[in-house]
Amino acid sequence: MDWFGTAAYEDRPLAVATVNTADANRLAAGAARGLRLDLTGTRFTPYTYDLSEGHPGAIGTDLVLRPDEDELATIHSTFRMPTKRKELGGEFRYSLTDTFRVGFGFKEWIAFPAERTEYVSTGTGQRWHESVDLGESLEERGGQSVYRGGSRADLDWFGPVWHPWLGTGLGWGQQRTGNQLRFNTPGWGDSGGDHTGFGDVWNDATMTQYTEVYVDGVRVDRRKSSGAYAWDAPAAEAAYRVVTDTALDADRWRLGTKGHSEWTFRSAETPSDRVTYLPLLNLGFDVATDLDGDVRAGRRLPVGISAEYVKGAAGTGTIGTGTLEVSYDEGATWTKVALKKSPRGASWTGELRIPSGAGSVSLRAGASDDRGGSVTQELIRAVGVK
Repeated sequence: MDWFGTAAYEDRPLAVATVNTADANRLAAGAARGLRLDLTGTRFTPYTYDLSEGHPGAIGTDLVLRPDEDELATIHSTFRMPTKRKELGGEFRYSLTDTFRVGFGFKEWIAFPAERTEYVSTGTGQRWHESVDLGESLEERGGQSVYRGGSRADLDWFGPVWHPWLGTGLGWGQQRTGNQLRFNTPGWGDSGGDHTGFGDVWNDATMTQYTEVYVDGVRVDRRKSSGAYAWDAPAAEAAYRVVTDTALDADRWRLGTKGHSEWTFRSAETPSDRVTYLPLLNLGFDVATDLDGDVRAGRRLPVGISAEYVKGAAGTGTIGTGTLEVSYDEGATWTKVALKKSPRGASWTGELRIPSGAGSVSLRAGASDDRGGSVTQELIRAVGVK
């Protein structure tokens, strides 16, 4: 074989394409006759197929999958780019089924920003775990999604507001076993449904996160990460406060430059032979932006917030009032936003009036329940302004 590398004996990228058996036979026959083949490739596909079919207890006799249209879900995915510069990331949808309960695969390159159509299997027992990376150190992770055949859905990745979201794809955290408490509060979830955002704060100097735990007003832990603990906590009911502070370098990430979030709740000893999920509150944000995470100056902007307990939480109460404040000078001054209660659940809507000349929108929101639980999040440069 002739040398494929450069004249300086350096590696050269090698393009590899996967084809089916029929096309492979045609290519082999053409090569045997010395034919020349010109190829045109699309590096970032505008559509994908995520197909899965289980064969319980045996290898199937027919391994060709022929799904009808009403057996697939059609998903429109939007990959936003709040950094406001084109860059690469990774994306994968892991298959989890009753037949094979372990998801495996490797993330594939995706260019931000992008919009894509995806066709997904919906067979019995089929679940999907979706994960998307922006750059090399920020990941949005969903929970386990189940889609219905013939349905259509929209997925939105990395859209503002970036904030701590304690989602079902987290893996661990907000748990008590006996008198041992574990907390996990990743700081950069997006505004998509149940997306938890993880940052590599140990290896990327452009992002930081510190998390603290207080018991009856006394700090018992502080760590450089999203995780923190309260070991050997009091058996009697006590007041707990979890605090996380995040920062992103403005030159690298542009938005989400500073965040401060706090959760409060009350808890007493739980059974030591199983995990009990603690009644921490999640905050959700609903703000419509363009692909860069921006809104227009000089216009009115509808905004929504919502609150819910982490999934599976015990000792929950009734969520009461939500609050929202806005700043157009990166937190130097704040203005209260009038909110209207929505008819569904703990959610509220309001309206912002984006002034001309504003460079960003910062938000400070909160919610509380009737059992001493609360959540507050102050998010500087939450949304861009153009």
